[in-house]
Amino acid sequence: MTPTVQQQAFLTALATTSSHLALIARAGCGKTSTILLGVAQEIQRNPRIEILVCAYNKAIEVEMSGKLTQAGHDWKAVQAKTAHALGFGLLKFIFKPQVDDKKVRKLVEAQNNDICQAYGPQITQLVAYAKQAGFGFFPDKAIGNVPAWHALADHFDVNGLDDTTEADLVVEAAQRIYRLSLNQTDVVDFDDMILFPLVKNLRVKFTKDLIFVDEAQDLSQARQALIRKFLRPNTGRMVVVGDDRQSIYGFTGADAAALPNQIELLKAAELPLSVTWRCPRAVVTEAQRYVSDIEAAPNAAEGSVTRVTDRETIDELMTSLGPTDAVLCRNTAPLISAAYKLIRAGKPCKVEGRAIGEGLTALVQRWKVRTIDAFMGRLETYQEREVQKAMAKGNEAKMEEVQDKCETLREIAGACMAKGGTQVSDMVAFIDNLFADSATGVTILATYHRSKGREWPRVILWEHAQRCPSRAARQDWQRQQEDNLAYVAITRAQVQLIYVG
Repeated sequence: MTPTVQQQAFLTALATTSSHLALIARAGCGKTSTILLGVAQEIQRNPRIEILVCAYNKAIEVEMSGKLTQAGHDWKAVQAKTAHALGFGLLKFIFKPQVDDKKVRKLVEAQNNDICQAYGPQITQLVAYAKQAGFGFFPDKAIGNVPAWHALADHFDVNGLDDTTEADLVVEAAQRIYRLSLNQTDVVDFDDMILFPLVKNLRVKFTKDLIFVDEAQDLSQARQALIRKFLRPNTGRMVVVGDDRQSIYGFTGADAAALPNQIELLKAAELPLSVTWRCPRAVVTEAQRYVSDIEAAPNAAEGSVTRVTDRETIDELMTSLGPTDAVLCRNTAPLISAAYKLIRAGKPCKVEGRAIGEGLTALVQRWKVRTIDAFMGRLETYQEREVQKAMAKGNEAKMEEVQDKCETLREIAGACMAKGGTQVSDMVAFIDNLFADSATGVTILATYHRSKGREWPRVILWEHAQRCPSRAARQDWQRQQEDNLAYVAITRAQVQLIYVG
């Protein structure tokens, strides 16, 4: 392919400078093709070069590996790997561990003390965040650094923990579990795949001359450090590729300032990739409300951005949806309601997110009741208790999560009963079908988070004004990520963007 002006500027910098580089790639601006162009150029310049493309997740790794193979690159010279695969590759030859992502929870449950029994979920969550932050590896994050643990709990709103005696006991328990987890090397969880090579200083035998880091804005501090460990000392170069305004996974433990932090650490020269080849002009104008430097391509179509609020027009829109459309929402519950409307209208659809379905199924089966009526009574009590607990601890994010999940299950229960279902097993079957991975050729419904990396000709943003930004976003970094979510959702549209509600 012929490089664009911005791609050529990047390729020139890659060929004529020796510094690390940062490619600031806005939504739909061709970052994957730019990485492939960079790989091809550097192999042509130096056939003996060893290159790593570090993918954010397994799906991206598979996609990138296929494109590298299709381009004729030798896998020995150019590899696409996730950071987890890199880390586990070091662990398996030394510790030969089993993988158990419930490792920390099991360690907590094995402790015979009141704090672990009362605050097991909070301790488990705090330990996971500490692993992703690299506690025990970075100088300012020693395992015994109590203020650092409190700062971590405060940053992620771990049930609103404050500097109280109770919080001190929770942090003390988390430190103890953290050390136990580090000592247990025959079992690892996914966080250990990143952390262990760092804290145990495992040697990397085969370092790389050039590393492209894709989706660099979504990396935890530990993941960033592990990738740098694979860079050839003194001569290796790194190209971090990402969009700071698509940073939306801070709630999972990602470094909310991952991209600027890496740029500063590497002293990387920044190059823009700001012309979107996905979005039409009208959608780009809408996206510029959040990200001013994204640009429409010179030959971009006009496209359209419309808003629909009256019930009759919304109903007409729903009946017109097909397999090239997507309905996106900030929260899950409204998607279930929208999916049911589509099902009643004879429109096949699928809600993205198998993990969401698994979580809903686990709650449906929690109380071992058989009928939907009995389940609804238990759900009401559960929601009241969990919301009160979250409110008492000042954790608005947890309160919103509980309410969203319970509203979702009420929508599912209503859909089942409307079809004559009376049993909890009917709800389980409904969830399995609605969140099935195998569904194709149907209208997609997804949360804003699940839509990242995807694109559709027509995108419907469902109840956007009511739900984005989330009311639970109180800290500055949380509010910024809500703006980022809006930008991500808007830039999924290739032709039409429609706000509904």
